[in-house]
Amino acid sequence: MVEQLAAMVAEAESIAVLTGAGISTASGIPDFRSAGGVYSSGNANVFDLNAFIRNPSIFYTFARSFYPQVRDAQPNAAHQALAEWQRRGKEVTVVTQNVDDYHQRAGSSPVYTVHGNHIHSTCLKCGDRVETETLLPLILAGEIPRCSCKGVYKPDITFFGEMLPEYDWDASVAAIHRADLVLVLGTSLSVYPAAGLPGYRRLGAKLAIVNRDPTPLDPEADCVIHGDLCSVMEQVSSLFSKDRH
Repeated sequence: MVEQLAAMVAEAESIAVLTGAGISTASGIPDFRSAGGVYSSGNANVFDLNAFIRNPSIFYTFARSFYPQVRDAQPNAAHQALAEWQRRGKEVTVVTQNVDDYHQRAGSSPVYTVHGNHIHSTCLKCGDRVETETLLPLILAGEIPRCSCKGVYKPDITFFGEMLPEYDWDASVAAIHRADLVLVLGTSLSVYPAAGLPGYRRLGAKLAIVNRDPTPLDPEADCVIHGDLCSVMEQVSSLFSKDRH
């Protein structure tokens, strides 16, 4: 199956990649829905907009440990592989459900963040936008970061109760429709509307899925690999590299 996926990557002219939590867990970032994930630890309301508006300390108590963890972790072999394919001349568009910045740090571009991103924060009152890193000292001190207008800063992560970022969503749909290979990495395809993105692929486009567990789209895919994502991506890149020489 790895050889088949490497051949599909080599043959594709345009690749759209949809990534989920499974690509970041290898960097040490916990996912949200699995046993032992964020939501299983009593944090069910941490990304709920109404809860944030009522009591932002629910999120910022969580952020005191989450933000440094995301900041200090590094892109892994799977992130690096996608960026490397671009450096070798492949057209690769990354669409991610993750709110970290490991694809960007690895060197991928463009990266569309359909669930937003933690890198910036916006004041809910006046709309002032700042880099979240500048708020970190306050957050780590146990305070709620506020704007000079007294409004509370909220990270540009899409919370439950918010619309998805329109630009990133539209660009993601266009990229997937343009691609002749849609590659799904590390997502259970259970969270909508993002889980519906592979359905925008055009007739004749190939679909490949690499995930630890089965997904609802496995029966539709041309290639399915259940295994360690970093290991699979390293093998695919190695075979793809040999094919190019």
